[in-house]
Amino acid sequence: MSKAKQARFHLKSGETLLKKGMMDYSTTGGYNHFVPGDGYLTDRRFHFDADLSAGEFISIDIPLADIYEVKKIGVPFFTRSILLVTDRRNLRFNAFWPERWARPLRCAIAAGKTAAAEPMEDR
Repeated sequence: MSKAKQARFHLKSGETLLKKGMMDYSTTGGYNHFVPGDGYLTDRRFHFDADLSAGEFISIDIPLADIYEVKKIGVPFFTRSILLVTDRRNLRFNAFWPERWARPLRCAIAAGKTAAAEPMEDR
């Protein structure tokens, strides 16, 4: 099986899909160089897949616990993007309606932190 087919998004055991849709990954961190693909948000992680024209494949998988902040950046109503801030890097994703991604991402991250803070006997 090719690496591209192995890397495609699949729900893991006990995971719930919260949102999926088309978005672009800004490979340089700016708006002018981007890769179109599909974003997936679950209750545990954010995942992005894209097929490049040269037959290569990009797959980004970020646990929600690693995301410190979700920001909307860019020129309002023109180049609005979502910036995911992690300890390793900042990832910029472009979407037509960035708030439709930012809000569920923030809620999923907050829910994950709340669940992690609960004592084990309460779960």
